Amino acid sequence: MSRNTVKAQRLREIERKLGLRPYGTRELAAAFGVSARTIERDLQDLRDMGIAVEEHDHRYSLPSQPSALNDVEALAVHSAARLLQHTGIGERHYRQAMEKLAGQLPDPARRTLLRATEALPTQSQDRTLDLVAQAWFQSRVLRCTYHGARSGSERTLNLEVWFYELNPRNLDPYVIAYDRTHALELRVYKLARMTQVRLLPDRYVIPEAFDPLEHMSGAWGIVIGEPIEVDVAVSAEVAFWFTEPNSQTGRMEVLDRHDDGSLVVRLYAHTTKDGDIHELLSFLLGWGSRIKVLAPVAVQERVAEELRAAAQVYAS
Repeated sequence: MSRNTVKAQRLREIERKLGLRPYGTRELAAAFGVSARTIERDLQDLRDMGIAVEEHDHRYSLPSQPSALNDVEALAVHSAARLLQHTGIGERHYRQAMEKLAGQLPDPARRTLLRATEALPTQSQDRTLDLVAQAWFQSRVLRCTYHGARSGSERTLNLEVWFYELNPRNLDPYVIAYDRTHALELRVYKLARMTQVRLLPDRYVIPEAFDPLEHMSGAWGIVIGEPIEVDVAVSAEVAFWFTEPNSQTGRMEVLDRHDDGSLVVRLYAHTTKDGDIHELLSFLLGWGSRIKVLAPVAVQERVAEELRAAAQVYAS
């Protein structure tokens, strides 16, 4: 890449940054790996190009533009950007996407989002995210070594990425992918468990009949398996959570309301491949003594077993 091309790209990026918030020359120099003197010349070049670079207290910016969003639209964009930030991912394209979202917002949301975005650390899995994005949007087969969470096994997999999802429980990134090498079926894979990731030249086509929303309906996290209905008794002190609008809408139904304020609630979930209820189990355990599983008996016994084991840990 020629020096002129590098400089042109740097000027465009400086202009983009100055449109977000004020920067000092040392900040920009550190961001681009050049000297402060080079940044000073770049700022003058931008002015010569007719770009209205403003200076105040040795910090440079572009005139602020009013947000084109109404208040509710701005709040929706703010929520989306905050969700992305909670993933903790600092991959550069991911970061730039969040900066662009922040740039659409009025203050004080813009300042807060930009500060939080800049604080995101780069991580070893950032490269994985980059390759997963390319695999999905370019329909390229993704090869990786996958580390099984429970078995501890390592397998080389060739995956067709059909969907990318954030686990609603912990915001960890996963993909729903078809395993060409071993399972020969759709499974869920966590990006953090992938190593030695690379793209293959092989292409694939996602079946038109595949509906990721339908595929994941009833999932309490990211695990998809056989559907299961679990009835629980809910004490009055936490009953409001089970009736207010929240992220579990569609995953639960109030079957009965008692005079004392307690409820009987049906939860709709999925078991994992091994028949367990790993994701729903953590939800049930989180309520402690405030709820009790009524049916099915197998789930009631599974929860009781886990609670007894936890009590034993504390007793010792």
